[in-house]
Order: sequence, then C-alpha cells, then structure tokens
Amino acid sequence: HGLYTPGSAFPRGQGYAWGRVCPQFTPFGAIRGNVNHDNERYGLYLDNQYPRNLDRDKNGFVRGGCPEFTTDGKDNGVVPANVVEDEFDYHNLFVGVYSLGDVSFVGHTSLNNAHSFYWETSKNFADGVSHHFRDGIVANNQYDSYGRLQFYGPSGPFTFRFTNMTFLGGPVGE
Repeated sequence: HGLYTPGSAFPRGQGYAWGRVCPQFTPFGAIRGNVNHDNERYGLYLDNQYPRNLDRDKNGFVRGGCPEFTTDGKDNGVVPANVVEDEFDYHNLFVGVYSLGDVSFVGHTSLNNAHSFYWETSKNFADGVSHHFRDGIVANNQYDSYGRLQFYGPSGPFTFRFTNMTFLGGPVGE
C-alpha cells in the first residue's frame, strides 16, 4: 500500500496506549498533495475510518467521544468533515476505502488504476454540507496497457454526494 490508515486493525490501540485511544475514530490531520503510484495493491487506502469528536487529555489520550452518537442522540462525526485534498493516484491495483465516513475527497485524481476508486460503505456527513467527492478527475489513457475507467461506489442508506467530477478515457469496466 502507498498511504494506508489501518483504522480497525487495533481498535483499542497498542502497548502503552492500549485502551486510551480509538484509532478508527481519530480525526486526521492534513492529508494533502500526496502521490501514490505503481503499488501492488492500494495506492491510497483509508481503511475503516470514521473521524469523531473526541475528548482528549493533554497527552492526546481519549477521555471520551468514541461512540457513533452523542449522549443526546446526535451524529458524533467530526465537524467540519476531514478532507483529503489534491491526491494523485496512478498505476495502482486499487485506490480507495472499505468503510469511511465524514471524510471528503477534494481535487482527487485517479489515472490508469486497475480500479479507479473502490468504496463499499459510508454515511451522510455529520456537518450536512460536505461531499464525498468534489472537483476530481477519474481518467484512463486507452494507450496505456494498465488500468480501467471504473468507479466502484458505496451503497447503503445515505446520499453519496459527487460534485463536479470529470470522467474521461477508456476502456470502461472489466
């Protein structure tokens, strides 16, 4: 993998941090301007990440906020949503996520990947305004022997917001 965030691999942390963190629900810092190319598996791979509004102590350990909903029943997803910005993925077997919420892709470019983007499940954004994808390009050069123009989008009881996206090139599908 090029850029991999194994959110659910150690859901309660490891070592000294065990039981004091919840990696799957910890908000990201800036993810901007990365290039992932020629990876055997995933280029970008954000695995099972749902950033939430965590209450942390001065050492960064979690005091609360890991649950999906607040005590009054509101969505606990991070507001504003985390953003992956200006990501470029090229010649990877896969690009994408399995399960991801409250993370927006802005300016993402996927070029000549075997699977332009793969995403299984998600949710509506807690902030109510973010888009899953905005201002991106999914492209495949038909003269390059690697890649297909195909976007595997998620399913579920939510609105998948896809705005100002450009799809160009071919071939399409398997």
